[in-house]
Amino acid sequence: MVSHYFESLPVPPLENLSTEYILQEIIDHIGKLADDFPHTKLNLFRKQLWDIRNRNVEPKTHLRGLLRVLEDTHTFKHAFEELEPSLQAQIRAFMDDEKDVKEEEIMGMGKVKGGFYIPPSPAVKHHFKEMVKETVREKAHEKKMRLVQSKVMKKIQEAKEEIEREIVEEVGGHIEMIQKVEDHVGEFWGKHGGYLGALLKSGNVASLTSKLDASMLGSGQSPRIWEDERGARIMEVHKNAPFHNWGNSVKNTPLYTFVPTTVLGLSNLVKWAKVEGYRVRCSGYRHSWSNTFSQDKQILVSMLNLESVEKIPDVMSITEEKGDVDLNGDGVVDVNELKTIELAPKIEGLSLTRDEEGKMLCRVGAAVTNEQFRRWAVGHGKWALPVDVILVEVTAGGVNGPICHGAGRRHQTVSDYVRAIEYIDANGIQRTITKPAHLRAAAGCFGLLGIVTHITLLLSPMSYAVLRPTKPDIALAIPPLSPTDIPIALRKSWTPAQYADALRDFEEKANHDYYSEWFWFTRSQQAWVNTWNETLDPAGAVEYPSPFDTFVQWVQGWVGSVLTRSEVFGLLPGRWQACILSTFGMVALPPFEFNEFEQNKTVEYKTALPNGLHFRRGIQNMRVRDLEFQIPIPCLPNATPDYTIVRRAWWDIINLCYRDSETPMRLTLELRIMGDSNLIMAPQRGNRWGTASIEILSVPDAVRDEEWLPFCQEVVDLWAGYKGRMSVGGEEELLNVRPHWAKEWEGVRIRGRGAREYLREVGYKEEVEEFRSILGEIGKEQGWGLGDLKGRFSNELWDYLVFEGVEVARGKKEGKGEEVVQNVKGVEGKETKLSGIEGTKINSSGESIDYLAFEKEGKGKEQEQEQGIKADETKGISSGVKEVKEMKISSSSSSSSAVPGKVVGIPGMDHTRGVFPIKFGR
Repeated sequence: MVSHYFESLPVPPLENLSTEYILQEIIDHIGKLADDFPHTKLNLFRKQLWDIRNRNVEPKTHLRGLLRVLEDTHTFKHAFEELEPSLQAQIRAFMDDEKDVKEEEIMGMGKVKGGFYIPPSPAVKHHFKEMVKETVREKAHEKKMRLVQSKVMKKIQEAKEEIEREIVEEVGGHIEMIQKVEDHVGEFWGKHGGYLGALLKSGNVASLTSKLDASMLGSGQSPRIWEDERGARIMEVHKNAPFHNWGNSVKNTPLYTFVPTTVLGLSNLVKWAKVEGYRVRCSGYRHSWSNTFSQDKQILVSMLNLESVEKIPDVMSITEEKGDVDLNGDGVVDVNELKTIELAPKIEGLSLTRDEEGKMLCRVGAAVTNEQFRRWAVGHGKWALPVDVILVEVTAGGVNGPICHGAGRRHQTVSDYVRAIEYIDANGIQRTITKPAHLRAAAGCFGLLGIVTHITLLLSPMSYAVLRPTKPDIALAIPPLSPTDIPIALRKSWTPAQYADALRDFEEKANHDYYSEWFWFTRSQQAWVNTWNETLDPAGAVEYPSPFDTFVQWVQGWVGSVLTRSEVFGLLPGRWQACILSTFGMVALPPFEFNEFEQNKTVEYKTALPNGLHFRRGIQNMRVRDLEFQIPIPCLPNATPDYTIVRRAWWDIINLCYRDSETPMRLTLELRIMGDSNLIMAPQRGNRWGTASIEILSVPDAVRDEEWLPFCQEVVDLWAGYKGRMSVGGEEELLNVRPHWAKEWEGVRIRGRGAREYLREVGYKEEVEEFRSILGEIGKEQGWGLGDLKGRFSNELWDYLVFEGVEVARGKKEGKGEEVVQNVKGVEGKETKLSGIEGTKINSSGESIDYLAFEKEGKGKEQEQEQGIKADETKGISSGVKEVKEMKISSSSSSSSAVPGKVVGIPGMDHTRGVFPIKFGR
């Protein structure tokens, strides 16, 4: 809500909506808030704006000033207190370094053994804490094991003696009594074995006896899913944990949120979800704005620790985080199976084609973040993914699922570089797809095929990006169709020859540059052009951004979030907000010389390709809203791209921002030129001449003002009205304009229809049928159908878009303790529930028999501890029960069968067999 101090200000005429005019308006009037907000240094803020207006500003000096402006505010203090002490010290030292001479000192404040180190985030601390705890557990295991085994064996001996007395007194009841002792021991261990395992690892030996007695006082209700074959690790789970995505556009409350570390654990989770009738959806850093996640009362799988994905800021990009992947490229060191990177993987049916000779296959865990992969690729120095998104705080699975992309007309989407997908199917079986015909669906399937665990990508030899960013006048960055299309506030006296030269330059960059991207910060007189090419020559390559510049970018993103969340910012008129963010954004980007705003001023950085693709860090720290559409580029009669539509789409939005003084787009307009896609559900598919990937971004305050969504609708109405010729000599037609799946689009209408309806009935009408057909082919080979996918991996959004009319495959499930028959192909026989244990026998189409292993009963937060029972913990129990059963008594068979990994007669000890008998960490 705009402050009453500014409501009476005259609305500037449209021709005065220039950066200089609005800056002067802010300088003249923002001081009215001084009495109400004494903790915000508004006079210093005015000086900063004055320096920008007079083109006398340097990025780091400007950043120090902004930090000082906000340092006494409640918003700043609260955000600052959440940072680690060493990071606080670094920021303070940076703020005090007015002469800009303490870079080495600042970077050395967190130095450890010669390496740059920023104190770990809560998520990182959690990871290492677990590693330390595991070490302590192992060292204390033998001594503590003797204690608990002695106590348990005593109980077994007492039970055995009781049975012997009963036999003497009543031989005829021996079978019944044996069953009783088996049930007694089974109930004791089934209910309390997990707790005993955790107790062993707690480190408090003195109170072991009292805790053993207390462990019999009931149990919780959260499921416990085994992550290893021994039952020594239980998957982390959180009950009723509220969910929100990074952009705060999606909120719900899944019944359970799991944080897996092994493929076997995910397999068991899906089997359990199948028995219980739950749907399972995954998330990474939650950077999708659309409603593609889980639902209320269903299952969410978080590929990352919850603290990593829920807290802002995230320090991953400035933290030397060990234990995730090997930063030197010498091999994988992480013990989390979903965070592995492996060159030249041995995958059946997969090899390089003739056209791919000289390249490399790389198997990447779905939980590997872009920052981890960037560090690995740069450290390895030999191979790189040719294209990627800018953001480093996203996972491989998160980039792949919604078909994300980079830039450059020669490049397709990131998902087009996938050569194998490994996933857990609807029956809980690990599968791999390598057939190119099937990958057209599987490599961009939104998680509907199953839980993706690993992705094999096609890498190219390492090359080097030669970055030459520029800040030309907006009219010369992407020339308009006519000079009259330029808003009056932005018009300059450019000659026809200058426009012609600028148009040739734009088309050259759009057609041929390796990477091509344009930014316009709202109402800025200049654009920021980031187009560049690559070279194989490493000579002169540097780390870009440098460690110190990475730190500066991170702080810029952090303080940007502090600014936009501050109470003062929320009281400013929209045109002020847009001007402040626009000018601050341009100040932070190279080239940094702003004197006279020289045209065609360039700087050059040569850096490893992954650094060029991820040229900006700290983006994660500032939440934004984002609408993005993919516009097909038509063709000219000479069979070349027609960029008329691209120029029109660009200038239509610039003019929309000048329709009135208070524009809801208060951050930036971004355009990337890219190629097409072979994936069935990619919005770029069929765009033979290229794709204009164009998006608008704003800040959350615009949403609170209920201005953002109506503005998005106006934008879509413009873009959806474009026509062009998609073939030489073809008829002019409405272009197949479609949104980026991961961005905001559900709240708009496209050509008079709700977005969902339009995409299903028009935009993807043929593609949806083809997509379903390919999924059906895969399922026919693997023993499941579309109904299984809908029932296991879909949500309300995808039910409507993809699975409309598909009946969910359901099994018959009775009450606890009753027989359950699953009416799903691939599940044989009956399942008998014993004390909360569901054991379903899976026949995986000729493969070895697998057994579901999970325990539904828990005890409070025990499931969050790495509890479980190791094989030797149960040795004494197994032999004790066996001894009882081998007495001179003929007994009928037990209701529990002896299977690999199962302790006879002890419910809760059925461990799925796997191939990972090692300890796993997060």
